[in-house]
Amino acid sequence: MRKVSEATRRRLVEIAQILSQTKEKRITSVQLESLTGWSNTSIRKDISAIEYTGGVSNGYDTENLLKAICESLGIASDEEDSKKRGIFHRCCIVGLGKLGVALLENSIFYDTAYSIIAGFDANVNRTEILSASFPLYPASKMSQIIPEQKIEYAILTVPNESAQSMAERLVSCGIKGIVNYTSVILSLSKDVAVENVSPVTAMNNLSAKISLADLK
Repeated sequence: MRKVSEATRRRLVEIAQILSQTKEKRITSVQLESLTGWSNTSIRKDISAIEYTGGVSNGYDTENLLKAICESLGIASDEEDSKKRGIFHRCCIVGLGKLGVALLENSIFYDTAYSIIAGFDANVNRTEILSASFPLYPASKMSQIIPEQKIEYAILTVPNESAQSMAERLVSCGIKGIVNYTSVILSLSKDVAVENVSPVTAMNNLSAKISLADLK
């Protein structure tokens, strides 16, 4: 398979999400365009980037296209697919303030290849007072728990002023990827994958999208 660009990868992940939720047995690039806002030409190019050749005039077979995208990107479509292909990722939450607490409900990852198995916070009192379906630890124990539990990914919800230093600590503990809910742009090794999902950044993107649309 030829190299998939960052933009194509992001679009394919969203297409996979759409395919996993639709009840239609076939779907066209025009239908995907109406759901995503991307041009059907771009969508067809993205799908061809994974060298999928199952498209016909009446669209793509939903199940086959979903399988092709997931296999190409190394992701699972659901828990069953995760078990079948041996894809399972152990995750942790770092920062148990209001946002972190909102994510303590492990059911948000129900039927996926991801499971939160630990939470960390610099405030020891929070780890003792809060309750979750998984253990909560003081941040001082990250270097012990993360490698011990083979945790790969972290969800970072600490205050902005602590974001960079905490991210560096996570990397030193062996974390391979970070979902960054802070508004800080992290400076880390290229070997560590980072997804920036700050609500403020998301709102700015939304506002810019609407503003630019109004100019057309």
